[in-house]
Amino acid sequence: MRTKLRNKFNILVINFIFFGTILSAIEIFLGKYFSFSPPYKVPEAQIDMKKIYDTRKSEYPRNIPYSIYSRDKNGYRPYNKDLSKNGIVLTVGGSTTDQRFVDDARTWQRFLEKEISLSVINGGVDGQSTFGHIVAINKWHSISLNNKNIKSVIFYVGVNDVRFSKSLDAAIGNIYDSPTKIRRLRTFFARRSFLYSRLRDAKIKFNYLIGRPSITPNGAFQIGHRVKNPNFLNQPYKALTIMSNNDEIRPYEEIFSKLLLETSDKFRNATINIVQQQAPICAIKRIEDGFIYLRVAKNEIKNIDEYCVALASIYKAQEKVIKELGKENINLIKMYIDNPVPDNGFYDGLHTNSKGSLSIAKYLKTKLKI
Repeated sequence: MRTKLRNKFNILVINFIFFGTILSAIEIFLGKYFSFSPPYKVPEAQIDMKKIYDTRKSEYPRNIPYSIYSRDKNGYRPYNKDLSKNGIVLTVGGSTTDQRFVDDARTWQRFLEKEISLSVINGGVDGQSTFGHIVAINKWHSISLNNKNIKSVIFYVGVNDVRFSKSLDAAIGNIYDSPTKIRRLRTFFARRSFLYSRLRDAKIKFNYLIGRPSITPNGAFQIGHRVKNPNFLNQPYKALTIMSNNDEIRPYEEIFSKLLLETSDKFRNATINIVQQQAPICAIKRIEDGFIYLRVAKNEIKNIDEYCVALASIYKAQEKVIKELGKENINLIKMYIDNPVPDNGFYDGLHTNSKGSLSIAKYLKTKLKI
């Protein structure tokens, strides 16, 4: 009896070693452990991948059941390379630039290409703030792209910098600005492991085939998912929170200034366009007089009062820095004042769908300096 058990155990061990060796060889040779592509130096940047997302609850119009999200070996979403002979526009920002749940062919970058006849490259990284933009400019975009051919750099920014409105301490422990060791390890395997990525893709495809949403966009059941946006207030009310004082906002002003100066140094032929993005949950009429209104009740979104005032503080700080630098190649676009995207162009209180993407492209065409 013991002999039989021992033999079975030995067979299991031999099979484990055999298949383990094969899988290890596959993982080593087909994985990306020896790739040194520049975007690998940027936390959370996606490289050489393709995913399909169920967008039935977020898209407008509703006849777009799914969207394809892909990134090439240099970390960029598809763009019209034929237009690069005319020049390149690099776009940098967080999730509203990345647009994970909008199809490759319907991002605002792809629509903008048709408007200005230049290649528009999507360098957005989900959750990234000014800290991440500085790293991305220096260690990713300035290395991956032909700097002389960059006609413009668009920073589509604002909301991810809100956490810095009361100093930079909020960055400590943030998964995008200073991710934990576990988060770094998870990101490492997600981007480099062959087997891990194949299992994850298989799970997404299986869920889609059986009719289960592969991933539901954040906030799909909240603000913006219906045409008339019932969660928006008919009469926005004025925020009572006090804006950031000079001591609180000064550290942010310093890193924002660093971003602009280093971008000017890396891309000397380019105009820098700062797009202060529209946040539909807030209604900022005029920062100088503190006219900041909320479009959503506090019982719908907690701390919305503080959020909208913090966003206004960030925009005021950006405007101050640009004015002090006095550089002719920096163009400020106050999108949050113009509000060009209609409510049904958002699927939540921040992120746009295809309708919103088209609105952004048409708006930027009239505001960009290249």
